[in-house]
Amino acid sequence: MDRDQVRVHYHVIERIGAAVSDEVIIRELVGLDQTMTIFPLYSQVSRLSEAVVCQRLSAMFAQSNYRCIAAYIDERMVGASGFWTGTQLWCGKYIEADNVVVDSAVRSQGIGGKMMAWIEAEAERTECAVVRIAMVLGRERTHQFYTRNGYFDDGILMVKALSRGAAEFPEYVSQQV
Repeated sequence: MDRDQVRVHYHVIERIGAAVSDEVIIRELVGLDQTMTIFPLYSQVSRLSEAVVCQRLSAMFAQSNYRCIAAYIDERMVGASGFWTGTQLWCGKYIEADNVVVDSAVRSQGIGGKMMAWIEAEAERTECAVVRIAMVLGRERTHQFYTRNGYFDDGILMVKALSRGAAEFPEYVSQQV
């Protein structure tokens, strides 16, 4: 992807949609305790227990390249997204959004776009070459959202569950003999 193709839209506070008349404020969550406040929202899209989410977030923070933001309307969390910063040979420095979640009661009202704009602005600020997102195949609305926001299909993420992941991800266990 060409650097000219990366679009950045930065709106930290902006009015959105007719159904949501309040301001959306994006804040970075700092540390494990603040980040664990995403659990009720994350539970809308995941069956992981609070203990497992806490354990995994703790391990993610230990890697020193994971951060998390949340979107609020009147102090009510309505969206959250983690993101990683890394470097790879093909693109250099990048940010990858991770588990972008918007409260089901306020989806399709611009909140996801505002979180992605915040992440894109942070990528620009930290001199990243690209922003990327891995998404599950078959989620057409999610795919349309990212396409509308300037993202391009650039490959397929291949997954193979190993013995420790077989129970949690049976769909990724090889059926080959």
